[in-house]
Amino acid sequence: MTLKRMFIFLIAVMFILPTFIVAEDDFEDDEFGSFEEEEKAEPFDAEESAEKKKEEDKEQSDAAMRDLLGDEGVKEDAAEDEVKEEKKIDKKKKKKDEEQPVKEKPKKVKEPVQKGFKPVILVKGGFTLLGNYKDANKKSYGSLFGSVDEGLLGAEFIGDHVIAKGTMNVRTNNPFINKGNNALAKINLHSIQNGFDNALYEIYGGIKFYDIFIKAGKMIPEYGLMEMYQNLGMGFSTPYLTRSLVAVEGFIPETDAGFALGYKGTFADEHTLLVGFSMGTGSIASDFWNTDKTMGIYGRLGYLHEYFQGAIGFQYRKDYLNKSISGTTVVKNLSLIGIGVHLRASIAGFEMPLTFDYTTFGLVQITGTIAKMKSASNILISAAPGYAYSFDSEWADKVSVAVRFDFVQGVYAAAGAADYLDYNGYKSSANIFRIGATANFFVKEMKGIHSYAGITFLIQPERKIVGKSVAVPAGEYDYGFTTLMLSAGAEM
Repeated sequence: MTLKRMFIFLIAVMFILPTFIVAEDDFEDDEFGSFEEEEKAEPFDAEESAEKKKEEDKEQSDAAMRDLLGDEGVKEDAAEDEVKEEKKIDKKKKKKDEEQPVKEKPKKVKEPVQKGFKPVILVKGGFTLLGNYKDANKKSYGSLFGSVDEGLLGAEFIGDHVIAKGTMNVRTNNPFINKGNNALAKINLHSIQNGFDNALYEIYGGIKFYDIFIKAGKMIPEYGLMEMYQNLGMGFSTPYLTRSLVAVEGFIPETDAGFALGYKGTFADEHTLLVGFSMGTGSIASDFWNTDKTMGIYGRLGYLHEYFQGAIGFQYRKDYLNKSISGTTVVKNLSLIGIGVHLRASIAGFEMPLTFDYTTFGLVQITGTIAKMKSASNILISAAPGYAYSFDSEWADKVSVAVRFDFVQGVYAAAGAADYLDYNGYKSSANIFRIGATANFFVKEMKGIHSYAGITFLIQPERKIVGKSVAVPAGEYDYGFTTLMLSAGAEM
C-alpha cells in the first residue's frame, strides 16, 4: 500500500511540477519581459554559441566535482569563474568595438607638387560705377570705365628636372595711372603697348635638381614675395591692389631678361626655405625712359609655411644714358638701391599681408646748362588685413572681406611727370596714401577654374605735394581719385 502511494506521488511530481514552473515563467515574461529574449534578439553567432555551450557544460561538470570534493574546492572554482566572466565581458566589448566604425583624427596630407604641362590663366578687373579723378591741370573726369588690371595668359611645364614657363601679361588703360603724375607707374602700365622687346611677358626655361634651380630668359626678379600677387587673393581690383605696390609705383621692374639661380626646398613636410638670386636687363631700356640700358641684380631670402610666409629682398640697379634732357647733353650713370620686407600671415580664415619697401636712387638736377646728380628716396608701406568665411557646399567656396591701406613717401609732381629722371619733378618729402575695402564671393574650383565676383571701394585723397613759391603761387597738388567698382576675376 505504501509503495503504491509513493508511485502515485512520483507521477504527480513528474507532471504537476513542470506545469507549475512553465506557468511561473509565463507570468514573469508577461509582467517584466524576458531577459533571455533580449539576448536572443542579438545577431546569432555560431562560434559564440558553441563556445557558450562548451562553457555551460564545463560549469555543470565543475558543479558536480564540487559536490564530490566539498567546500575545499569552492574558492578555486570561484576564482576560475571570475576569470572566465572577465574574459567573456572583454570578448563582448572587443566585438562591439570591432562592429563600430573607428573614428581616427584625419591626418594632414601634404599636397603633391603638380607636374607636367599646365595652362596659366589669371584675369582680374572691374567696372567703375561711381567716382571721379582730376589730372595735373585740375580737370575733373567721371570714372565710368572698365579695365583689366591683371591678365596672365600662357603655360608652364614642371618635370622632375626640367622647368619652363611662358606667359603674357595683358592689361588695359586705367585713368588713375594715365592721368596721374607718376611716370614710373605709367611705363609699367604701358610697356606692353610699346613693343615686344619691352612687353610685360615672362618666358624662361631651366633645370631643377635637388631643389636647386637655374633659369634663363625673362622672368620676375628674385625680390620679396612679388609672385604672391599672381593669384585671386582677397579679390582686390584696380591696378594698385592687384600687383605688388613696389612694382606698380615703378621702383622695381616686373620682369627682367637675364638668368636666375636659387634653392626652394621643403623640409619636415611643411616648412619651405627659399633662396634666390637673379641678374638681368630691365624693361626700362627704352626711349620712353630716356635710357640706353639698365642692369639689375636682385636677391631674396624667404620662409614659407601654411600660416606664415616672409621674405627679405634687395636690388641694385643702374640706368645708363647718353642723351639730352631739356636740350642739355647729360651722361648719366644712375644707381638705385632697394630693400624690401614682405610678410603674410594666414590662419583660421584671417589673412594679413604686410609689405615695407625702401629705395634710394639717383636723379639729375639741371640748372641752365649745368647738370648734376642728386639723391632721392622713397618709402612704401602696404597692409591688407582680411577675413574669409568658408562654406560647406559643393559650389560655394567662401565670402571674404578685407581693407587696404597704402602709404607712399616720395612722389612725383606734375612738373616732373614727363621724365622720371628729373630731380626737380620728384619730391622726397611729399606723401600720399590710399585706403579701401572690398567684399567678394568665391566659387569653388570647377573644371580647374576658380573665380570670384564682388565690390571694391578705394580712395586716394587730395594731397599738397609742392608748397607755395614764386614759381608756383598756389602750390601743387596730387588730386587723387575715388572709385566704387564691381570687380571679378578667375584663375586656372
